[in-house]
Amino acid sequence: MITNFLGYSSDHLPTKTALIFENTKISYSELNHKSQLLAKYLLEIDSDVVSLLLPNGIDFCISYFGILYSGKICHIIPTSISDSNLVTQINLTKSTVIISNSVFKKKLLRTNLLENRLFLDIESFDYKESTSSLLTVESSSDAMILFSAGTTSSPKGVKLSHTNVVSTVNRVSHYLKISNTDIDVICLPLSHSFGLGCLNCIIRSGGTAILHKNTLNIPEILHSIKNHHATSFASTPTTFQNIIDNHKFLFQTSIDSIRYLLTNSSPMQPTLTNNILEILGDKKLYTYYGLTEASRSTFHLYKKNDEKIKSVGKPLPEIDIKIFTNTRECSQMETGEIYIKGSHVSSRYISNTIPTDTSEEWLHTGDIGYFDNDGYLFLVGRKDDLINIGGEKVFPKEIEDILINLEGIEDVAIKGISDDSLGQIVKAFVVCKIGTNITDNDIFSFCKGKIENYKIPRIIEYLHKLPKNEQGKLLRHKL
Repeated sequence: MITNFLGYSSDHLPTKTALIFENTKISYSELNHKSQLLAKYLLEIDSDVVSLLLPNGIDFCISYFGILYSGKICHIIPTSISDSNLVTQINLTKSTVIISNSVFKKKLLRTNLLENRLFLDIESFDYKESTSSLLTVESSSDAMILFSAGTTSSPKGVKLSHTNVVSTVNRVSHYLKISNTDIDVICLPLSHSFGLGCLNCIIRSGGTAILHKNTLNIPEILHSIKNHHATSFASTPTTFQNIIDNHKFLFQTSIDSIRYLLTNSSPMQPTLTNNILEILGDKKLYTYYGLTEASRSTFHLYKKNDEKIKSVGKPLPEIDIKIFTNTRECSQMETGEIYIKGSHVSSRYISNTIPTDTSEEWLHTGDIGYFDNDGYLFLVGRKDDLINIGGEKVFPKEIEDILINLEGIEDVAIKGISDDSLGQIVKAFVVCKIGTNITDNDIFSFCKGKIENYKIPRIIEYLHKLPKNEQGKLLRHKL
């Protein structure tokens, strides 16, 4: 049970500060007590699924554990969700209870979602004492529904069991050696598996989580790391790039207490990785590979002059990863689709969402990659992103990795577009750095000799920014 993390820490460290958000603190015993009182209230409500629409904060954490204590399924909704996607998710999950606050009540009223549904404003909830007993929940039962990022298509509603989550949290906590002396600064959205995973790990270990609403105020986050003597901090490559570009000195002076940094969600450029490593000294920087359906499947500890700098590392213990092409397992250095198997893997989806193919308990990820001769996993791209140019196959990442090194390019994305003679040709979407003026010829000339001619973009479109989700993942289907 996920709630065992909170229950254990509450029993053994009742007065320890569990969460700090802005000017408010809550101890483990109070967090556990309030979560259980909310759970007892929810037990009286006839609904298998309870939707949670709240920003990062203590109320989110009470609600999250309260729903899980009640034995109901927690449907976690990103606060940045559009009205149409919100309606779709609520309808698909068949949730009849929504825990939120007065700010988001306006959104729910606007979308008519409160008709025939119970709205629970957690900010005004009356935590009445109750003698009711909590239910015993099976570890195999569904704990939550998270909608996948949907970077190439419509998001899928993924069901995760208590076993799926607990096995991931235990494995990661052991690997990162997280203990009750750790203090983790969390500015990632708790509505996403990356941020929620950080919360679960620190609660399991009896440490303290310093919560921030988002990553908008980088100086505030860096001051928080320094003032609270934080030992860990996780964020996306986009945020780390912002830190290095605009707050490098503050970053350098704020991380004396840091034990490790963690990144994920999109590939980190080697230049950025090396810049961070230079500042960290003997402190650690990790990345990992995972999906909503199979969170944190591999880990990689970056090193200075790292020959594996583009790798996502090796599988964690008790996780099997294989590379397949058609029905044949690939050899080392051979590219194919990544399959994953383990207790953390879920292949259960809510109705009317399209599942990733599974067979024999293997999750078919749709990601393309390979293992090198040392057993390190490298990602090449998404199967859906493959570009077929007159029979020649190319993944966008290969071209993106070349173009991002052209001076003056801030960001770039590649996509195949239809062509009458070749089937598809390469199109580049380019974001230029402020004050630079890059031309098509600059890009053509830069690519010459670095990649085959058929891989050189034929069409180039200049954008102010690329479409990305709140975790920084490219939404290629929106290009």
